[in-house]
Amino acid sequence: MEALSWKLTCVCGLVFLLATVVQGTFLDTYQGQLSELHKQMKTEIGKRFRENSELNGLMIEQELIPLLAEGTVAIREANRDLLEQLSSIRPNGTVSECWTSVDALIYLFTLFPQWDLQDCAYGGYSQWMREDGRLRFYPVAHELHRASSEVINAIIGILSEENVVDNAEDVESRLDGSLDHFNEVSIEGLQDLDQELAEHNERQSAIEEYMRECIDRTIATSRDDVMYTIRYAEYYCLEESNK
Repeated sequence: MEALSWKLTCVCGLVFLLATVVQGTFLDTYQGQLSELHKQMKTEIGKRFRENSELNGLMIEQELIPLLAEGTVAIREANRDLLEQLSSIRPNGTVSECWTSVDALIYLFTLFPQWDLQDCAYGGYSQWMREDGRLRFYPVAHELHRASSEVINAIIGILSEENVVDNAEDVESRLDGSLDHFNEVSIEGLQDLDQELAEHNERQSAIEEYMRECIDRTIATSRDDVMYTIRYAEYYCLEESNK
């Protein structure tokens, strides 16, 4: 947007210089129309960028963070169950290589689900932002910027020609055509951005499904780890103490 804004400023400045040479010509009117279109386009694109950012923020705050919180609670419950069950079967004051191994398992199975939850969060976020940056909203916005820049370059080319004022009728016709094209590019580009925003909820459902499945797998794995640790303690440590 900065490059496009700079070009438009140059165009408007060039038009202004030409208009001062021939006051009251079509250049005065053209300068006003181009400036107004430029202002409107910057405002509308900025508005849609803010809306896209707000939608992403709401998705993270209202949907994804609660999912991670649910996963955190479930994993803490699994860890609490593990400690309670082990406490009920572990002989008081028992110190052995076997129970040391159990303690090591407890430590590892407390860390692993935390890492897995972090992976879920990072995977979901990076997947979404990758799509946002490469496949959906931003590429559409960049295409609008590119198309608008091409129109502006064409306008600069026209105004840079010799005898602009002497060939006023031809120049005016060509500038009118470029102005109409600029208007069409802006309208179509903004409509495409609106379509991307309208499809935000559909894409949001996809990332929520990804996150839910990832977190559910993490919870299930954590519970399996609990059962494995209990069976290990019962089979090896209790058997050892009973010999």
